[in-house]
Amino acid sequence: MPESQAPLDPACIAKTKGQDAVAFFQRDIPADGWGDPVRGTASTTSEPYVLWLFDADCEPHKAIVVPPRTSRTFTAQVGQVWYYAEASAGQPGEGCACRVFSPSNSGTAQRFSDAGSITYHLD
Repeated sequence: MPESQAPLDPACIAKTKGQDAVAFFQRDIPADGWGDPVRGTASTTSEPYVLWLFDADCEPHKAIVVPPRTSRTFTAQVGQVWYYAEASAGQPGEGCACRVFSPSNSGTAQRFSDAGSITYHLD
């Protein structure tokens, strides 16, 4: 199972989502909850998808590739920035529709296009 152990920096949230998002996640994530483990499943129906996890320097790294009609498990951290998209979309850049692992979306299936989805839970 791919894992991420990068130290977290709210500046990455500011860079990818804006300063208002930092304020939201600082309210949503308890002070002692940043960096807690997250376990999840990424799936896709019709085309390959890729889960990108951002490191401490706010650089995206390919964490898992999910082939069509399959699912893969992953681990990450609360507060970590991530991006899930069709493999053909390539590496996320400025203005990406990046997200953040947080308690408010734990256990909720998040859909991407009509083919991909991710569900994660805080450990």
